[in-house]
Amino acid sequence: MIGCILQTVDGMNGEKERRSLDDIPSGQIVTATALIRHFATHSRHALSEPVHIMNHGHISLSLISTELFVQLSNGQRTTLDIDDNAASLDLLLDLIATKVILVDRALNLVRINLAARKRLEVSEHEARNKPLSQLLVGPDYYFVLRALERVRDTGVAEEFELSPFGRQSWLYRVQIMPFRGGFALLADEITDRVTLRDQDARTAAYEYLIDGLPSLARGAFNLRGCVTHVSPALAQLMGTDENRILGVRFGTLFDVASRGTIGDAMENLLTSGTPFGMTAGFVGGDAGSEPIWINAAPLRTADGQTGGVFLIGTIPNDRPSAVRGGADQ
Repeated sequence: MIGCILQTVDGMNGEKERRSLDDIPSGQIVTATALIRHFATHSRHALSEPVHIMNHGHISLSLISTELFVQLSNGQRTTLDIDDNAASLDLLLDLIATKVILVDRALNLVRINLAARKRLEVSEHEARNKPLSQLLVGPDYYFVLRALERVRDTGVAEEFELSPFGRQSWLYRVQIMPFRGGFALLADEITDRVTLRDQDARTAAYEYLIDGLPSLARGAFNLRGCVTHVSPALAQLMGTDENRILGVRFGTLFDVASRGTIGDAMENLLTSGTPFGMTAGFVGGDAGSEPIWINAAPLRTADGQTGGVFLIGTIPNDRPSAVRGGADQ
């Protein structure tokens, strides 16, 4: 059970000498009057960190949880000594997302950080001092163990990508290197990073392809329906400069007869994410009165919909001006 007790800041031996504020450990400092008036609030705070009580300008009492009191009574250290290199390393290893496994020269496990314990579903007590081969079992880990043996034999660090790793088909970048008294195995999950890299490459290839096709333009608009990006082809189709298109509302790029329909379709896209396609005419430019087709789709990111993207192309004279997409269907 957790409660709160009062303890003199001089420790458990009952000494009466007063300490300066620099000697007081971290925690909240309140006056005795404030403690009495808001005891419930400060007692709840004391469950997480000490509340030091100031009376007549001096601090001689601290409010701490019963759990902390018991730990202090048993001589247990509740905070890491930053001057202790081993304790500092433990703290840092458990704070990072990289999976870290440290082994000795015989490849017995010395340290496994929190991220690796979660991934392998083991506790540090269960894994400590065991051969790494007992922790990394199965065909998925065979390459890792062989690489670790090579690093032990040659002293040359190795780095590689591995998939699958464990029970799921994820992609990891694994580093194995000599470490003081043994070896360090580091694994970073890069599945999302590689997926984004591949998606970016495909997007760039499609954009390059589109920009190379005649009479085909692309661009994007934000949630207010204002154009944020255009390809050079759109400026050529409209007979204007790219800078004169950026920032204007998408619907104003088209003739008056089309603006109402485009405006309704844009509102539907930006509010409900519904794509649309239709024929229209530009305000002016080299395309003259020739009809063009428009297709637009919502642009979604991890934060939600951020606007939309569009394609615009001319309709050849020998083809009927068919309606495309959902707005006119």
